[in-house]
Amino acid sequence: MDAQGNISAEEVRQALSQIYLSDAESNLQNALLESLSDELKPVDEKGRWKPSPLLVLTIVLLCTLIGVFIYFSIGGH
Repeated sequence: MDAQGNISAEEVRQALSQIYLSDAESNLQNALLESLSDELKPVDEKGRWKPSPLLVLTIVLLCTLIGVFIYFSIGGH
């Protein structure tokens, strides 16, 4: 700050960068993990990330479909 109480543009940039660094929604990795986590308990008792049941079900169904496709295209003869 200068003597008149005005702040410089550099000080505003530094303050905004500090705000955005601490904001969880502006961090892409944190926002993605939050959207894929369980809504009721995003972390378990040991502090580990807990995926959404819908995400787990989707991955299991996708693996099953890929397995069926591979079985009937390669091993089904």
